[in-house]
Amino acid sequence: MTNPYRAPGAVVADQDRLAGSPVKAVLFGVLVDILGSTAMSFVVMVVYGIFLASRGAGQEEIESAASQLDPLSGIGLFISALGCVFSFLGGYVCGRVAGQAEMKWAAVVAAISLAFGVIIGLQAYSLGMNLLLAAPATACVLLGGYVAARRNKRP
Repeated sequence: MTNPYRAPGAVVADQDRLAGSPVKAVLFGVLVDILGSTAMSFVVMVVYGIFLASRGAGQEEIESAASQLDPLSGIGLFISALGCVFSFLGGYVCGRVAGQAEMKWAAVVAAISLAFGVIIGLQAYSLGMNLLLAAPATACVLLGGYVAARRNKRP
């Protein structure tokens, strides 16, 4: 007599993950990177403005501090570090959505983000400083794509 309480025996296999759309992957990656970095920078600058106002700075001083921010100052490096987090996340999102050739599509996101950053940054900094600031963010996008590729290969 068989045990009526045992689980039924059946061969169950996970289905292969379908490849996503590279266009959607690049679009989502770029949006996460650029919009995330922009929104985060805005929030940090508002908090920095409030901090300066609490220290007795006037409106003109706050506007001057925000418009002439040194990228190698503490707040500038903090904003750059948080921007790198969103760059990593943009590369990761791109790789996960693409589901195939993750590094190729993450490189496309990195190129678009690099071009956008340099074009916007030329208004405030030299080309050399822009490329120096963009290098870690570009590396973070590619690292996010690499992590997504490793994650996509898991069963």
